[in-house]
Amino acid sequence: MLLLRDDAIRAAMESTDVVEGLQQKLARPVEGALELPARLTIDERHGRGFLRLMPVIAYDTGYMGFKAMNFHAEHGVRYFITMISLEDGALVALLDADWITAYRTAATAAIAVRHLAPVGADQVTVIGSGTQARALLEATVSVMTPSRVVVYSPTEANRERFAQEMAERLNLPVEPAGDVERAVSKADVVLSAFRAGSSPVLFVDAIRPGALVCGISGVRPDHREIDMSLWRASRVVVDDLEHVRDCGDGREATQLGLTDPDDVTELWQVLRDPSLGRQSEGDRMLFKSVGTAEQDIALAALVIDRAQQLGLGEQLEEFPALRPIQSRQTAPLPFSAP
Repeated sequence: MLLLRDDAIRAAMESTDVVEGLQQKLARPVEGALELPARLTIDERHGRGFLRLMPVIAYDTGYMGFKAMNFHAEHGVRYFITMISLEDGALVALLDADWITAYRTAATAAIAVRHLAPVGADQVTVIGSGTQARALLEATVSVMTPSRVVVYSPTEANRERFAQEMAERLNLPVEPAGDVERAVSKADVVLSAFRAGSSPVLFVDAIRPGALVCGISGVRPDHREIDMSLWRASRVVVDDLEHVRDCGDGREATQLGLTDPDDVTELWQVLRDPSLGRQSEGDRMLFKSVGTAEQDIALAALVIDRAQQLGLGEQLEEFPALRPIQSRQTAPLPFSAP
C-alpha cells in the first residue's frame, strides 16, 4: 500500500496539468462508468463538528474508494482518501486529501470557466481569501489570462494579504475591494469561495449579463451563497444534480421547481456536447458545485500515477489483512470448534 502525505502530493503535482487530466476523467468517457451515492454526514450531538463519508466506484479509473472528512470546531478539518483496486480489492493507497479537496474543487470550476465563460473574459472577481479561494484563482488563470483580478473579503487585512500574495504568485494585478456588489459588478467571471452562512450574497442585480458565476461555497443544507433571483436568471450547470439538490441553494431551487433535468445541465454533459452550455454571449451562466467523490477519486488517481512515476510516498506492508473466501480457507478461524 502506498501512503501519500500532503508534502509528497504537492511535490508530485507541481508540474502536472491538473485541469486537463481531470477534465478527461470528468467527461465520463465510459457509459455507466460511475456509482455515486449520496454522501453521509453525521453531526456531533454537542455541536463540536461532524463526520462526512463520500463513497464512489469509478470503473474507468480502476478504483473504488471513499473520502472521509472530519471537522472539529476548535481544531479544524482533516481529509483522507482510500483507493481500492477494482481488480483484486486491495487497498492500493491512502492519501492525505487536504490539497486534493482544495484543488479538485478549484480544477472542476476551472473546467467550467474554460467552457462557460464569455468570449474575451477579462475581469475575474474572487469572493473569499482563504485556501479554497487561492486554489480557485490559481486554477482559473491556468485556463484564461485576465487583465484584472478583484478580491472581496469582509476582513480588510485578509483581502489585502490575498491581493499582495496572489499578485506576486500569479504575476497579475490583484486589487482588494471592500464592497461585494461593487467587486462583482464588472466581472466577467465571479469565483465564489468563502465560508458560507445562512444567507445568500450573490444577487442578480449585481451580476452583469453574460457573466459566469462559479459558486462553490454553499455545500451543506444550511449554507447559502446564490440568491434565487440569480438562479432564475441564469443558465445553470452543476457538477452533480443530486448532490447539488442537497445543499442549501439546491434545496431552495428544488422547492421552487428549478432543478428539473430540463432546467439544469451537469458538467459532464457539457464536456461531451458544448452546445448544452452557453447559448449566447448575453447568457448569465451559473456553475454550482458542491464537490463530489467522483472528483476526489479522479484526482487521486492522477496523484497516484504521478507519485509512482517520481518514486514519492511510503510503501507499507499489506493493510488491511486479507480474509480469504471461506471455501478457500485452509486454517480454522479462532472461534471455530476444534
